[in-house]
Amino acid sequence: MYAAAPGDIYARDPHEADLCHTASHPDWFYLGGLVALDAGSIWLGSSDTIKYAGSVELRLAGPVMIGLTWGATVGGAWLALPKCSPNWVGESPREGGVGSSVPLALSLAILAGVTAPIVNGIAVGPLPTSWSTLESQMHLVAAGVAGFAGALLPYVIPPRTWAAARELEHLRFDVSDRGEPFVGYVGTF
Repeated sequence: MYAAAPGDIYARDPHEADLCHTASHPDWFYLGGLVALDAGSIWLGSSDTIKYAGSVELRLAGPVMIGLTWGATVGGAWLALPKCSPNWVGESPREGGVGSSVPLALSLAILAGVTAPIVNGIAVGPLPTSWSTLESQMHLVAAGVAGFAGALLPYVIPPRTWAAARELEHLRFDVSDRGEPFVGYVGTF
């Protein structure tokens, strides 16, 4: 006798119900933090202090800041959206998860890498004529690479919705009809 039927769609214990409640609402603090970081990096990265600094490294810090935070917003906004219905807790089949988040993560990272130089160009405005062509090109490259990396950063520092949904996918605790504890961990192989 199985402790839980494969088609069960409800939270089986208070821990799962709490995780599903967390995953079923947007993480507004995470989204607000990303927007605040965007505003701060655009303000600082486009300031005349950075734009006209004597050091090339400092002048390149602006596009890196803007690209990194823009990428984090592009990659993290989707992760902070609801990932669970409060009334339906889905689970992977016994043979493991059939879906992967890697294709979407790479797609969002590429999107962030392509759009970060545009956001940087809008924020910084006209470039000084004293800059060399190489330095102007490096501003595009630095913003693009930082945008790509920034879009992957939310997978390292995830919002509560994503973390709770990932834990729901993997953990299953239950007690059989005979009172025996049942612990299941789902993983791909």
